[in-house]
Amino acid sequence: MKNLMRCLYCGLLQDEPAGVKECQRCGGELAFETQKPSSLGGGYLMTQMELDQVKAPAGQTVDRYLLVTLKTPAQVPPEQAAPTTSGRPPLSFTAVLDVSGSMQGEKLAQAKEAIRLALRILREGDVLSLVTFSDQIRCVLEPTEVTAQARKTVESALQEIMATGMTALDGGLALGIEKALVMKRTNNLVLLLSDGQANVGETDLEKVGQRSQRGRQEGLTISTLGVGLDYNEALMAEIAIQGGGRFYHIQNALQISAYLSGELGEIANLAARGARLSLNLPPGAVLVPLSAAYPSEMSDGQAIVQVGDIPCDVELEIPLRLTLFAQKADARLSITGEVSYQSPAGNMLSDALNRVTVRFMAAGEFIPKEGIIVPTAERVFRHLRAAHVLTAARRMTSSPKAGIQEARIGMETLREYAARLGTASAQEMLLELDNDLGAMAASPAHAKQQVAAAFRMQRSTKDFGQKDKSQG
Repeated sequence: MKNLMRCLYCGLLQDEPAGVKECQRCGGELAFETQKPSSLGGGYLMTQMELDQVKAPAGQTVDRYLLVTLKTPAQVPPEQAAPTTSGRPPLSFTAVLDVSGSMQGEKLAQAKEAIRLALRILREGDVLSLVTFSDQIRCVLEPTEVTAQARKTVESALQEIMATGMTALDGGLALGIEKALVMKRTNNLVLLLSDGQANVGETDLEKVGQRSQRGRQEGLTISTLGVGLDYNEALMAEIAIQGGGRFYHIQNALQISAYLSGELGEIANLAARGARLSLNLPPGAVLVPLSAAYPSEMSDGQAIVQVGDIPCDVELEIPLRLTLFAQKADARLSITGEVSYQSPAGNMLSDALNRVTVRFMAAGEFIPKEGIIVPTAERVFRHLRAAHVLTAARRMTSSPKAGIQEARIGMETLREYAARLGTASAQEMLLELDNDLGAMAASPAHAKQQVAAAFRMQRSTKDFGQKDKSQG
């Protein structure tokens, strides 16, 4: 077995180098990687924390970026699987379907078929409920334990659903959350599907997002499916971000079944529940996630970042902005931490995060590119770009023209980072983003593609579009 070493500065894990024991990427100090314990209490996530720039000028407050990567296994270890015949915890699924007039025809037919396929994933003892919204908001199927008889009841309920009227999206979401809380299980998914603009009841993006956030605080995961080119992608992304779930853009109604059953499968096959990062920071340091999907708080020199539930077979990359106050030359500030979570068996586990370190240099000796780790910094730049796209989309919801103007003013941070990075790819991405902002306002298709790509960058969502829908 190879002896692996970890850089205590940039965080890179690497083979033990021959000769000089220094990092091949930043020249920092190396230490042998500690093997994880194999006992029942040990965690099973693969973790890595990386730093985008390991040096900083003395006497100045600086921002540096951390990338924390959490990789879940395709299957949890047998001893950490749920003690059920299926090997997974009980599941509650609440489908919230748009049945406004625009859903008539193929969209509604495929949405109904998706519910039928969902029943193949649900097991005895799971809970299913179905809410529809148009002008009227209805609970077509009250929260019901899945049984053979219940499956017949679902089919009867689906036959009665017709498409008509307008789109009371917020009311549908509110009732869906209410019903999901009636018969909670270990894992709880509310999945909202819509193809149109919210035009009845509350339509303010922030207020609808706050409703989703409250659902998350009650133990629900709230995800969204946007179908076609007429829905509000910023609103659907906001609901998913605040609800700790995932947003999917579906271009073709024939893909509804694949995405609905795919997302349900993600919740049914969680590797980690309630995951959170605990990072030990130097005195006075401040840490802020780049995405609202990861709420954080500071307490006694420690930053707590709520990651939420993570499905199996996912590599999740979490970008964090770290602000460090001015230090003397040759000062070294380190960050350490851990990720803790609950396994499907209900055990609380944790995995350590490796240390990273910033070294301060005399201001006169420092240049902007000093100590930058290009591969990490390029990934940080992509996350900064994704965050900017989502912010721009939110601003454009109220005023496309003003939104574009504000977004372009806000690009200064990206320009500064691209200049510091100094690579051709960063400059190309910056130019593409500038072009994309104009295209997002002019083209609904482009806007949805950009928002979906940005969301996928932040939450590592999977593409179920090529999956045969018969597989669920």
